[in-house]
Amino acid sequence: MTRSERLLGLLQELRNRRLPATAMTLGAIFGVSERTIYRDIATLNRQGAVIDGAAGLGYVLRDDFFIPPLAFDAGEAAAILLGLRFVLRRGDGALAASAASARSKLAAVLPALFDDAASAACPLLVAPPTDQQTMALGIVRDALARERKLRIHYVSLNGGRSERIVWPVAIGWFDEVELLAAWCETRAAFRNFRIDRIGKAETVDERPPRSRRLLLGDYRALEPFIAL
Repeated sequence: MTRSERLLGLLQELRNRRLPATAMTLGAIFGVSERTIYRDIATLNRQGAVIDGAAGLGYVLRDDFFIPPLAFDAGEAAAILLGLRFVLRRGDGALAASAASARSKLAAVLPALFDDAASAACPLLVAPPTDQQTMALGIVRDALARERKLRIHYVSLNGGRSERIVWPVAIGWFDEVELLAAWCETRAAFRNFRIDRIGKAETVDERPPRSRRLLLGDYRALEPFIAL
């Protein structure tokens, strides 16, 4: 393994970890000494990565906007393009604008993988959402980001209408619809709401009594096969 390969591997190893990793642990993974890991961390920080930590305490990657040149192969690029296309077609206006900006930045540094010609050669397509999905999605995302309750007017599959106060947990995409996972005050339980069946949504200027992190943990315990 060359030093460049080791630096990329070290960066990816830190990306994959949520807890700090010591130089001893990293050195064992890459077959080098702790002193070599110290030097590699210093090099990555000089090149733009933000890695916090110290000898004996461990290292963790912060604010990871550092993408080394030529870090993606064709398969990885296709996966990224599919994800960006999904957000461009199925996200609200602000989210779609962010996806377009991210794609432009990738195309600027890796045109062979991300410019218009590369995109045309990638046969992975995403269907557009309905107008109702797009309208409600922005309001739901705002409530999630600010950890606020949400008042929704909901139409069930059998045509029943109800108004509910919910505590948003996450947004999920399933087949042709987007779902809002939330704690429903009316049912006193977690429920999944189809976003295209939310007739009206408005943020309530009130925080749920439990943080979204705790709610998400409880929801994942009930739905262990859903990737969030």
